[in-house]
Formats: sequence, structure tokens, C-alpha cells
Amino acid sequence: MIIKERKKPIISYYKSGDPCKNLSWVPLLTDINVIQTKRITDEFIDICLQNKNKIFLHVNITGMGKTVFEPNIESVKFTFLQLKKLIDKGFPQKQILVVINPILSNDNGLRALELLLRIFTEFKMLRLRYVRFNLLKYKSISKQDNQESYITKQIKEKFVIANDNILKRPSTKQIMQYLIKTPTFYKDYFKLLKKYETIISIDNSIEPLIGVRELMPFGYNNSWDNPDGTKDKLIHYENGNKFKPIVNLISPKNPVRCSNKCLLCVWRQ
Repeated sequence: MIIKERKKPIISYYKSGDPCKNLSWVPLLTDINVIQTKRITDEFIDICLQNKNKIFLHVNITGMGKTVFEPNIESVKFTFLQLKKLIDKGFPQKQILVVINPILSNDNGLRALELLLRIFTEFKMLRLRYVRFNLLKYKSISKQDNQESYITKQIKEKFVIANDNILKRPSTKQIMQYLIKTPTFYKDYFKLLKKYETIISIDNSIEPLIGVRELMPFGYNNSWDNPDGTKDKLIHYENGNKFKPIVNLISPKNPVRCSNKCLLCVWRQ
């Protein structure tokens, strides 16, 4: 009897762009594929169903669809109903992670976040048990020495968005008043998390970008036994940074801001 050697799976990532607009990634699918998207079209649903044994979805939602921030992204209601359609047609819910990204660090961001938490915990038709949060990053410019530093305490400091690609856009300057960081944000933010902690599990940037959560639905964890008996991992991380997984890219190698023109997209024009 010949025992077939177990093959190490190839893990791929659609990192940037809109996978619903450019389908060139579909023929590139490997054993496990993490697809990041803000949009869920009917065509995208069909592709996910045809490849449900190898796709894990990171569905990014901000609550800002159809606003000046994301004019070409569908509303939360539309995305909610498309997610329900996808699951009702047979796509495993355990292979979907809703990522609320980014969260504005002010009252507007908190209101949007609470609305999303209510939608995804109170409606029985699609009740989530787990969600991931990503805060919009800010940097402080000290009024005393004008030197930039990344800090969390806001004493005599002016806060601006940390991503220069966002700051340089003319459209950002027009709505800057909506991006100002609220001094009590973190207090209110953790109070909101406390309110929902018994209802839904929240990854507050603790887990890796791609890790065990994405591997487990396909029968793997992040350990691997090589044929020679040595131990290895399925996913390694660049310089140990859990937000920089070393995986196969099936999105454009040089990420740029896509045609959806989301104002808070971190990629350059």
C-alpha cells in the first residue's frame, strides 16, 4: 500500500482592490484563499459558492457606504442582505469574518460602530458571533516642538490621520471636521465594547491578519510537520509582525486605490 504524502497547502490573499470588479484573481485561487472585499455582488456570490471549499472572506464594513467617504460602496443594509443571501445559498458562515474597518475615532465613528453591532447581533436572520475591529490610525503633532510622534494620550496635541496617502487628497481637506479625534473616544469606545462583550466576541487587533481563525475551517492550524520530521508553520510573518503574513498574493502586487475611490483607503492613488 502506497501512502500518499500530505501536501503543504498554498495560502493566498486578495489584499487590495475590488474583487467584484476585476475577476483576474479567480483562476489564481490556491488551496486556501483569504479574499478581502467591501462589496458583495451576485456574481461574486456565485464565485464564492463555486469555490466554497477554498475561500475565506474578510468582509470590510465601515457603515459609511453611500456617503462622501464611500460613495461607490453599497449601504450596510444592502451588504447585510447580500451576506444573508450568500449564507442561505450554502456558503459556510464560519468562513466569513466581518471586519469593521476603519472606525473613526470620534462620535461619528462610535455611532456607526454601535449601529453595526446592533445589526449583526440583534437580527436573527444573520447573527454574528465574532467580529474584528480596526481603528483609523492617527498621529500627533506636538504644539511645543512640532515633532511628530505616535501616542495615545492627547495633552496639548493636535491629532491628524497617520496615513499620508489619505491626508494628501484634496477631498480629505473638505471633510476634515468629520475626522477630528474626540478626546474621550477611547473611554467611550471601551465602554461600548463592554456593553457587547457577552453578546459577541471582538478581535480588537489582537489576532494575526491571517492566522488560525482563517485556517481552521479548512482543517488546519498554523503548524506543519515536514516529511523529514521537522516542525514548520503554514504562515510565517514578516519580521514577526502578525499584520504582515508571508503568503501568496492574488491581488495586484503593487496596491493602489481602486476605482471605488473610498476616501479613507490607505493605498496611494
